[in-house]
Amino acid sequence: MLMFKIVWGEETLSIYRSVKKNKFQKFVFIVITVLIGIGLVVPLAGLFQKQPGGNGSPSAGQAGQTVQDRLNSLETRAKENPRDTAVLMELGEAYYRLGKPDQAIKTYEQVLSVEPNNGAARYEMAVIYYFSNKYDQAIDQLNEIIKNDPGNGEAHLLYGYILGQGKKDYTAGIQELEKYIAVAKQGPDVEHAKQAIDEWKALADQKQ
Repeated sequence: MLMFKIVWGEETLSIYRSVKKNKFQKFVFIVITVLIGIGLVVPLAGLFQKQPGGNGSPSAGQAGQTVQDRLNSLETRAKENPRDTAVLMELGEAYYRLGKPDQAIKTYEQVLSVEPNNGAARYEMAVIYYFSNKYDQAIDQLNEIIKNDPGNGEAHLLYGYILGQGKKDYTAGIQELEKYIAVAKQGPDVEHAKQAIDEWKALADQKQ
């Protein structure tokens, strides 16, 4: 699982909980997008059964602070310490949540200038590029993650969906999903990956 440095102040903890929940929601949306795209029925209960964050109720800190307020605070902190990668990661997420993907990318690039092997930053960039249909840029980031962490299941899963659903390279997409299955072993996402593999095999046969 991708991890990154966290400064456990009360404000940071509150934002981290929000970021963690939002990251999971983005990942689920990727899976839903792919399965709908290939015409598969999605068991939504299974997709959401492991969602982090408990009942999703905002903490006291979140309730009194809007996303824009948190963004302003993070921007100030990032200017004060531009090498604080924990703050930069949160800032990138805040930009993305406010519909500013270009600024999010620049912020994650700033993280990489300090920590070139920060897999979390590269994964977030890959997600943004995926939703922007910039598949080659997404693949570049995922290749870097996998080079440093060959057993990173999330990277293989997203890579497979980009190849199969995005670039229609079904054979390569199947190979990446199989690598994910080998790592994850079981669970709802494994079953969805197996469904995608079956569908892509049929589509690959039609192309021959």
